[in-house]
Amino acid sequence: MIERKFIEKGTQKSEMEKYLNKTLERADYSHSDIKRTPLNTRIVIYAGRPGVVIGHAGTKINEMTNDLKHIFNIDNPQIEVKSVEHPSLDAKVVAKQIASSLERGTKHRQIVNIMLKKIIEAGAIGAEITVSGKITGSRSRTEKFMLGYLKKCGNTADVHTQTEIEKATLKAGTIGIKVKLMSTMPSVLSIEKRILETAKEKEDEEKAKKQKKEETKPEPSKEKPKAKKPEPKEEKSETPKEKQKSEDKDKTKKSTDEPKKTEPKQDIKEKKEDPKK
Repeated sequence: MIERKFIEKGTQKSEMEKYLNKTLERADYSHSDIKRTPLNTRIVIYAGRPGVVIGHAGTKINEMTNDLKHIFNIDNPQIEVKSVEHPSLDAKVVAKQIASSLERGTKHRQIVNIMLKKIIEAGAIGAEITVSGKITGSRSRTEKFMLGYLKKCGNTADVHTQTEIEKATLKAGTIGIKVKLMSTMPSVLSIEKRILETAKEKEDEEKAKKQKKEETKPEPSKEKPKAKKPEPKEEKSETPKEKQKSEDKDKTKKSTDEPKKTEPKQDIKEKKEDPKK
């Protein structure tokens, strides 16, 4: 009995989601939350365009409350509409916007590139958009567009990534749009990112310091440095004893410096006298 109740609630929720997707195609419907109380059931609808959900003077909300009462057998349903804070960070809203723009006739590459830029500017870590079908020509093909960092497997991919699929009906046929979006970062990657950011900041600070030092250094002057004149030495006053010693030294130097006079050698022949004399 308990299992049947859980199954009934699950099927009821899936049928409600189908109904809301059909009725709120133009309102960029994202998701809904159901909160049951003993007095009433509160249904919160999140959409990119809340004005379209409300309608003129609340006519659309009244129609939806009547449908939820009779079709899904919900007691006292009360609908609340809330706008999505960051529509470019919601995969379902992005997929619906791409599908609506393709139906209008815009090119797929142009729309996908615009949406990827918006997703990254909003603060997402990475995103991937795949477009499959008869995009151009008679043959069907798939094209992938990726920007940023995105996990595709493991627990981080299941917890931190959003995946949504939408369809766009064109003359050539239906085109499938798949959006993968990673809005939150796991703890391990956030630590690595902080380390890289701190390292970059330190490098920038060191570069700025070097530039300041180079700017503060004085420029070398082009004029040649003038040669310094030798300063005159101060003459010391000498005592009479020192004067005599200096005079004696000068005399000895002069005597040593003067060359010795040598008599010219007479020829041996002249010295020898004739034996007859």
